[in-house]
Order: sequence, then C-alpha cells, then structure tokens
Amino acid sequence: MGGTDDITSRVVEKLGSIPSAETMTALGYLVANALVPDEGEGAPRISVVEGPVIGDLGEITLDAVGLADDSILGYRLRIFAHLPEAEGGFTLKTVERTFLCSRGVIGDLCR
Repeated sequence: MGGTDDITSRVVEKLGSIPSAETMTALGYLVANALVPDEGEGAPRISVVEGPVIGDLGEITLDAVGLADDSILGYRLRIFAHLPEAEGGFTLKTVERTFLCSRGVIGDLCR
C-alpha cells in the first residue's frame, strides 16, 4: 500500500455539495463512484471490505480496483460520516484514500 491522503474536499467538489445517503453503504458507493472513472465494461470494481460500523461516527471501507494504470491497482477508501439526525441520512465527514500499488512501494509512492 502507498500513502494515505485526505480527499474530502475533492469529493465535495466533484459532487457539488457535501453528500448524504440513507445508509453508510449507499454513501460509500456514492463517494467511490465519484472518484473512479466509469469506463463501461473495463470500469474499476468497487467492493466493501470492512463495515459499515456505527459508533460516534459511521464508517465504511471500500476498495476500488482495476484502474487503467500500470503502477496503481486502485484505492482503498475509508469513509466517515456524521450520524443521521431526525429525518436525515448519513452526511459525509471525511474521506481517506490509500493507494493500492500493483508493483510495490518506494517511500509512500507506488512505483
């Protein structure tokens, strides 16, 4: 695995606002689909690898693998959300992206 960075602002920019969804799983897929290109049949595969977990925050981890890049296999996304209030859904708080490297790591970078 390569380095991890906070890409919350990037997600909000791509979606045009801070996203919310009825479930953590739905929010996770909403975020992942905003970050990976839709290339039809060759599109990256997105799958839940951990969670959802509900505590002080909602949390879910997804992998998006199959990017068209020879050094980066994909991303691991850890998504945190504020818990729903009366009628609202889970609202995005933070997105952390970790690169999944296909050929190894030098420092924090995929090679």
